[in-house]
Amino acid sequence: MSYIFGDLKTKLQTQVGDANLSTTIAGDALNYTQQSIFNTFDITLNSASSTNTVTAGTNTFATALPTDLQRFINLRITSPVGLAVNLKNYYMTPNDFRDQYPAVITTGQLSNWTYWTSVEFSTLSDQTYTLTFDYVKSVTQMSSASDVPAIPEPFEELLILGAKIRIYEQKEDFDYASQYANRYADLLEAFTTRYSTRQVDVQANVPGARVRV
Repeated sequence: MSYIFGDLKTKLQTQVGDANLSTTIAGDALNYTQQSIFNTFDITLNSASSTNTVTAGTNTFATALPTDLQRFINLRITSPVGLAVNLKNYYMTPNDFRDQYPAVITTGQLSNWTYWTSVEFSTLSDQTYTLTFDYVKSVTQMSSASDVPAIPEPFEELLILGAKIRIYEQKEDFDYASQYANRYADLLEAFTTRYSTRQVDVQANVPGARVRV
């Protein structure tokens, strides 16, 4: 079988041993497993970068943010080159930002910023800046039979096991579901370590993982 959504649903039906298992339930189990992983861990597979600008006299991005943005990792000025700086440590929570800057009235270089419904800076820009940001992105739900999972094929077992656990839990067969828990936790730990955004120190704390002694 090829590594596509339609074939994975068929494989799941076979391994669960239920010919009457609907493709909808099988598909939901695969999608829920994948979404749960990517909504829990920051890894290279759900990381992305984008660029935007702030024009002179404004304090917000000129164009809309990516629709798949979940959370900023960093934000940096990349142009003018002489003013390039990482603004990650200048982030303020929306409440703190509103308390300190109830109105933006001064003009200057971009520094303090927040993100609520849009990116806002504490000053009106003194010139046009180009900014680049890295972010955690959402993963698209699989729907078409030809869709390929965001989880790479070498970790197909991780996706299948997670889906099995969900199906057996839905059947209220919790004993059967639990027999896959340790193997799933081990694969999840291997997966998050392999694709960690921390390429040097790749220690990953996986809830439910077994401690090796």
